[in-house]
Amino acid sequence: MRLLFLTPKLPFPPISGSSIKSFRVLEHLSQLHDVSIGCFLTNEEDERNTESLTALISNIDVFHSFLNIPRTPKNLFKSYFANIPLTIYRNHSKAFRALVEERAYNYDVIFVDHYLMYQYVPKSYQGRVVVHQHNAEHVMWFRYAGLTSNIIKKFAIYFEALRIKRYEIDMCRVANKVLTAPNDKIALTKAGVSVQKFIDTYHLGNESSLTAPEMVFEDTSVSILFIGTLTWEANVDGLIWFLEVCWPIIQQSIPEVTFSIVGRYNDAIKRRVHSLNQNIQLLGYVENLEEVYKTHRVCVAPLRFGSGIKVKVVDGLYRGIPMVTTNIGAEGLSLVHGEHLFIESDKEGFARSVILLLKNKAEWQRLSSNSRQIMKEKYTWESVFENIDESLKYV
Repeated sequence: MRLLFLTPKLPFPPISGSSIKSFRVLEHLSQLHDVSIGCFLTNEEDERNTESLTALISNIDVFHSFLNIPRTPKNLFKSYFANIPLTIYRNHSKAFRALVEERAYNYDVIFVDHYLMYQYVPKSYQGRVVVHQHNAEHVMWFRYAGLTSNIIKKFAIYFEALRIKRYEIDMCRVANKVLTAPNDKIALTKAGVSVQKFIDTYHLGNESSLTAPEMVFEDTSVSILFIGTLTWEANVDGLIWFLEVCWPIIQQSIPEVTFSIVGRYNDAIKRRVHSLNQNIQLLGYVENLEEVYKTHRVCVAPLRFGSGIKVKVVDGLYRGIPMVTTNIGAEGLSLVHGEHLFIESDKEGFARSVILLLKNKAEWQRLSSNSRQIMKEKYTWESVFENIDESLKYV
């Protein structure tokens, strides 16, 4: 069939959780269907990446517009007047709408990769509309509001969460099928969307890590690893929380412990991290995570808000590096605390679990083995692709 794939940014190179999922889905669909991709670019590097993507997947057609609308108070007020959430406003383009309008009716299916792009489905389009929800966005915003102490900011975020919730409900009701993580499906059905609309999907990562050799306790140092792009509020919030309240407890118990942070960061984040501890290693973006996995003993994902499935957690479990995360970090996956990883949401429990894994070889080996086994049994790309194919069927 002919399929139009609408996504907010070019999913190449696939280096973040969102872009990894979009790229793998696009790659799969292009093997079975005639696919065109419509997206936004922001700079010349994106143009070069477009050429790389079409060289890799030669049978797809790409069209795009340039867009870069910042998150500012001015644009927030503009979104109020437009009566759409700020995130939708920031991804609104008349030029791109015109490009989609002149193409859309030639396709059997419009695959909306992320709710931001639903605004471009023409109201008169009669084909099948499949929405791929990367996250239940309103859940993430409500959680963010709950953690915000500034009363004005809290109100603004809470109001935005309500606007996003209404938008997501309307979108899901109109779409033929919605692909979403199990935890987000629960949230959206509670919001009033029929459960019949949903097909489960999972955000996965580098499945090839399952074939890598088992990690060896003695080959690791007494070190902790954090992975996450530090331009994303949820990652920054979780990291700062860990450094302020968990890290001192761990250091007091194990003075020789070291901590490494992998992920893009800016100067403001660097200053903030080093104001808490000068000895923390900021490694920046690391292309081959195997190099850091094999030398670190414990991986932490101290997320306090967000939604969907967290690829950083999935990748760590694939590789078998024992993981300590929160209930937010583990949601959407059928994992058992103390069997596959440790799930802790208070500072004492989080620090205690990290200390245990740094010291106890038997516990470390048990979690390393169990985590890889559960991922091999339940969370592979094959099952994801089967459900995506199911969403495209006219039944």
